[in-house]
Amino acid sequence: MNIQSIGSSSLLNNIGMQSLEKNIDEKKSFSDVISNAINNVNEKQINADNSIESLIKGDDITMHEVMLSMQESQLSMQLLIEVRNKMVEAYQEINKIQL
Repeated sequence: MNIQSIGSSSLLNNIGMQSLEKNIDEKKSFSDVISNAINNVNEKQINADNSIESLIKGDDITMHEVMLSMQESQLSMQLLIEVRNKMVEAYQEINKIQL
């Protein structure tokens, strides 16, 4: 039985490495990264709202798809809020440093 290591062959690690390499090549500013994250969360929320409207109208969408889009938008919002909290915490720690 051949067991592969989690290190370099993991799908999640490969995705993370690809996005890291992509970010290094593009050299985006911090404000661009935050703006993109906010826009992505907004798009997910809009998609969830549209899927709810489609379900109410009786369009060809299942309850499963609606719940998935709602959960995805909720998780992305929670992640954005946690990132914001960590940024505020880091800013407060920097302000505590005496020069």
